[in-house]
Amino acid sequence: MLILRASVANGFFKVDLMPVSPHIPWLTLLIALPLAGTLLCLVFRRSPAACRWLTLASTLAVLIIAVRLFVQGPGAGGWYGFEDAPWIERFGARWTLAMDGISLLMVVLTGFLQVIVTLISWHQKKHAALFFCLLLLLEAGILGVFLASDLVLFYLFWEMMLIPMFFLIGVWGHGPRVYAAVKFFLFTLTGSLLMLLAMLGLYLLHGRQTGDYSFALEALKQTRLGPWEPWLYAGFMLAFLVKLPVVPLHTWLPDAHTVAPTAGSLDLAGLLLKTGAFGILRFAFPLFPGAARASLPLLAALALIGIYYAAWIAWRQNDIKRLIAYSSVSHLGVVLLGMAVANTIALQGAILLMVCHGITTGALFALVSMIRRRTGTRDLDRLGGLWQETPVLAAFFLFFSLASLGLPGLANFSGEILVFAGTFQHNPLWGALALPGVVFAAAYILRMVQGVLWGARPPGRSWPDLSWRELLALAPLAVVTLWLGLYPGTFLDPLREPVRLLVDGLLAQGGMP
Repeated sequence: MLILRASVANGFFKVDLMPVSPHIPWLTLLIALPLAGTLLCLVFRRSPAACRWLTLASTLAVLIIAVRLFVQGPGAGGWYGFEDAPWIERFGARWTLAMDGISLLMVVLTGFLQVIVTLISWHQKKHAALFFCLLLLLEAGILGVFLASDLVLFYLFWEMMLIPMFFLIGVWGHGPRVYAAVKFFLFTLTGSLLMLLAMLGLYLLHGRQTGDYSFALEALKQTRLGPWEPWLYAGFMLAFLVKLPVVPLHTWLPDAHTVAPTAGSLDLAGLLLKTGAFGILRFAFPLFPGAARASLPLLAALALIGIYYAAWIAWRQNDIKRLIAYSSVSHLGVVLLGMAVANTIALQGAILLMVCHGITTGALFALVSMIRRRTGTRDLDRLGGLWQETPVLAAFFLFFSLASLGLPGLANFSGEILVFAGTFQHNPLWGALALPGVVFAAAYILRMVQGVLWGARPPGRSWPDLSWRELLALAPLAVVTLWLGLYPGTFLDPLREPVRLLVDGLLAQGGMP
């Protein structure tokens, strides 16, 4: 068994492999648990109750392991785990998993949200066994993306995510669900194929230079890219920017959110979009530092366009689910801005905002589903009076809406303020252009709150308040939202070392633009 030891010497990132004593393969176990749950759900497919409990047990086990790794702290070189074993040795592909502070937060977020998704979907009746199988398969794919340190392994998990989400939208969605599922599939598959071509080009280039045909991330970082670097970088970045998504590659997301079931929307907003940003930080920037430096002004421009364009479209929406979908595009524009700035403060803020957005937007999508089940609509023109009818539900809706617009003391504010602070430090013009986006976010969020909570109540049947199961799903999200807002240092501590290594050892080489 090997472990990574990372260091920075003379401004360059250095990684050594060092032997350690055998230990429990926690990273492999994180992926194996939901896969095992998937197989067991297929075995017990005639018993929806058994599938529910198997899914809950699997997701809880993943969360417990993720929290254990978080609590125990990093090992040598700031790494929380590294596992390497033979796999397809003929082609230089290995089973290599690595967890630094960035992937640790993404894994904890995945484990936490999948437990919430399971609780929210507890009474799923339509093809329940298959539904829970797909949830677990999706979780395994997402965890694999966050842990893989071999490009073949990463691509396998990247494509694995596509299949369950396609069926969750296409089978369990409503309205034009087939159209939305096919659009999602075509957008993401096109990006994936471009990334595959870039991966193969990088593999062949490295092999011809060194005689070692390998897909290992650390080995490929040493490749002399020459004139091929911008093209290979573009192949990776297009795949990641589609998944992020960035304007104008975003049009699949509102359609997918609008028709997706609650679990699909929560996983899309909370987890799948984060895989695009994570891929930029883990693969695109480290593998192609020269092209990355040259592209930062373009990424900043795309980020600023996304912040304002998506906010304007969100303001124009009457369907509150579609409004929240466009708000995701706007918030992730702030994340992309932090990555474009690429200094320590902004990158820490961008990664923290990814976690905050996953919690707050996931909670809003869950609440929209609860509102629709009670009222039969998501149209702002047909809603109102929720504060009088269902005060507990309304209080949660107001709380997560205020968190989404960046109210100080709640989750999103802690990430956004770091991004803006880092942006002003690096480029005051970018910061001045981005900061008014906060006002736009407040405008569309407060319009949504006004339309849903106050005003005249439409005639119709009575609206029950939250059930105990709904409270059980929302309460942990509220606690974490407060935690992220009041004491973000808990989540920033694991980020300091990997972000410093990323900036000092990769992006800072040759100077920043």
